Amino acid sequence: MEALSVREYRNNLAASFTKADKGEQVLIRRKNEIYALVKVGREDLMITPELQKRIDEVRQAYSDGKCVTCSTQEELTDLLDAL
Repeated sequence: MEALSVREYRNNLAASFTKADKGEQVLIRRKNEIYALVKVGREDLMITPELQKRIDEVRQAYSDGKCVTCSTQEELTDLLDAL
């Protein structure tokens, strides 16, 4: 699929949104980067009960000191390399 230039996208906003509504991929090229216009449903913006439970669990683990903290970029890199 060919990406629209920013100018083409701006000149055809309604058509681009209609395509995204239908599930079609709309790509927009800005300089050397490509972006995608995607439809986001209401469910994508909500915190589900399962997600809220996980958030609460992680907050509790953090409060209990059951977490790893990194103070430097090197510590973070070492942690991620160890995973």
